[in-house]
Amino acid sequence: MRFLRQITQTAVTRVFGDGIGAELAGRGAGYLIEGLREARDRPSVPLTGARLRPGEAYLVVARPRPTRTERRLADKQRSLAAADAELSRPTRSQRRAARRLAKVQRRLDRARPTGRRFRRLAQREAVVGQRFDAAVAPSRRQRQVRSQLLEVSEALDTARASSFDRAQRERERSQRGRRRNRDRFYS
Repeated sequence: MRFLRQITQTAVTRVFGDGIGAELAGRGAGYLIEGLREARDRPSVPLTGARLRPGEAYLVVARPRPTRTERRLADKQRSLAAADAELSRPTRSQRRAARRLAKVQRRLDRARPTGRRFRRLAQREAVVGQRFDAAVAPSRRQRQVRSQLLEVSEALDTARASSFDRAQRERERSQRGRRRNRDRFYS
């Protein structure tokens, strides 16, 4: 590492000379070399842990690179999900209706079940409950976005499945002529 630093410093000095330009170039080169070293020596990341018994096999399947259609559908799915989340946020009127319903329900819980006040509050709860249900009912735009999100999600799943099947067929075709050594390990 020290040797590499000396070589870099010598090369930068010869190319840029002495001064601030050489200092900046040397620091930049050191930064790039450090980045390359970190990229090369990156520690492995465990995906999952599995305990295998004798005779069991563990198959790791990697998905193929997403196609243009898959990327487009995934972008559309993300934007529709964001729009759905935005439309699903409670509005001021929905929060107000929820507070009124909660207030009536608290009063109803404290009232005596056989009294006139209880009957009056029960009727009031029914009215406020209907208003709350109307306030939180999904709007037409919300229903449209949710149905579009469902369609796009299904199309994306279909595209990913067909891409995976195509990659698997290509892999099987490329391995037809090769001798399979796998059987001797798992038999």
